[in-house]
Amino acid sequence: MSWLICLALLILAALGCYTWFLIKKLKTIEKKREQSKRDALLGIQILINSYLNEQVDRSECLLRIRVLLDAHYIEWLSKLKLVRFDEISDVILSMPFGEARNEIDVSIRREQDAVRRQLLQIHEAELKSELELLKEWLDK
Repeated sequence: MSWLICLALLILAALGCYTWFLIKKLKTIEKKREQSKRDALLGIQILINSYLNEQVDRSECLLRIRVLLDAHYIEWLSKLKLVRFDEISDVILSMPFGEARNEIDVSIRREQDAVRRQLLQIHEAELKSELELLKEWLDK
């Protein structure tokens, strides 16, 4: 009978150690996730400022902002009404980029570049005001 009690205590101790290990691992994961979100926030703020100060390629900048938002701030779509930003970044995301862009025909690439430039020029004022709104929302 005493060996059953010892076995039960041993099992409880092992389960307790395993629980402690899992909680510690979960806290580490949460810290990494929070740091990743802070890094994304900083990146988005830098990109917005670069866009507003016309320091970067605008379509590339919008693409990067959109990817960071979708990865770390999923709620942006429901909390903010960034119609033009959403529309234009969707168009840019639908076009090949990176390695895939290099593999397409030069004439197609030029056509896509022209579409991007045209969209950005037509909606420049709206994009700037929406990015300002996004910047304010992220600062909260």
